[in-house]
Amino acid sequence: MTAAQYTKMSVSELVQEFEALCIAQYHSTEREEISEYNKRYKRIVAVQNELKSRDGDQRRALQTLFGQGNLQVRYMAAHVNLAVDYDKARQELEAIAATKWYPQAAEAGMTLENLDSGFYRPR
Repeated sequence: MTAAQYTKMSVSELVQEFEALCIAQYHSTEREEISEYNKRYKRIVAVQNELKSRDGDQRRALQTLFGQGNLQVRYMAAHVNLAVDYDKARQELEAIAATKWYPQAAEAGMTLENLDSGFYRPR
């Protein structure tokens, strides 16, 4: 799907697309398919950008994925939400890090460290 196609989708459809892409990205990680992971990442960013461009910045809609069964989905949704609802997103990252389910727990932990040190500032 292209960025132009995302403009025609509802917020709910974009959330579903984000979730599906993150699940596919998780499977790419498990199979060590780096190029597939990267392709999906680019599409995830396109969905994120489309949500951001909507009236009122609709990235908050991804909070419905907090607590979802797949940690990749949860991590990506939390990361996107750092810019719009820092406290809720941080709580989700802390919960992911506490699972010790790698690599997502490690990514969440590193994100928290980078936030605390000021190295990373969400936009």
